Amino acid sequence: MRTLRSWLDATPLAALALELMRDATGRSDPLEPLRPARSAALPARARVAFWSLAGGVGASTVAALVAHRSAGAGRAPILADLDRWAPTLGLRAGMQAATVADALLRPGRERECLSRWSDVPFLPSAPGLHAIFDGERVAEMLARIAGEAPVVIDLGCGADALDAALLASVDRLCVVAGPRTSQLQAAFCSVPLLREVPCVVGLVTVAAVGSDAERIASRLPWPHLAAIPPDPYLAADDLGARAPTMAAIDRLIRACA
Repeated sequence: MRTLRSWLDATPLAALALELMRDATGRSDPLEPLRPARSAALPARARVAFWSLAGGVGASTVAALVAHRSAGAGRAPILADLDRWAPTLGLRAGMQAATVADALLRPGRERECLSRWSDVPFLPSAPGLHAIFDGERVAEMLARIAGEAPVVIDLGCGADALDAALLASVDRLCVVAGPRTSQLQAAFCSVPLLREVPCVVGLVTVAAVGSDAERIASRLPWPHLAAIPPDPYLAADDLGARAPTMAAIDRLIRACA
């Protein structure tokens, strides 16, 4: 066995394996041993929403990752896309299915409108949802659909997404902020908008690690729940991610418990 290992170490396979490990873990030399990480699960009846004032920060991606990670731990939440202007998650999932608008037209039969995105019960948004959106009706609909299950909500972006009636049904609103100048400006401008919201607010930083993430968090008034590191895999529609990203999502789920 030792002779075989020495032979493998001397072949190009060793260098290729190291590159694959670095790419998967996001770590450079020295590589640390991989330890099995158990997925974290949202508690029953948890209601967590993700939002940013500006688009393109990553709120939808983080919401989807939280839902899929919790489902992997054995507690699949309802993932509801309530983006009023674009059905972002439905497009990312690559599916055409019944939407929030359809569910609102079926009181008492809303669960029939749920689709499946892998292991996650999913309710996509609808084009033009902003024209018919009623926060109180949507909150009641989600309560009937979910029952004892957790709910993960993608609110999309913009000030009009902060519906008071809907937020009153949410345990925690996660503000997603990134390190780009426009993203930071959007996060700072969010502060006065969130002073009177009827739920707990927390901060999630994306594409920033270490001191950068802490520097952003120190300038905003909300508890820093998790720092999602830069991850080129997240640009793909399959929501593939590196191990450090999954560890950060687990920390976020535990912080929302």
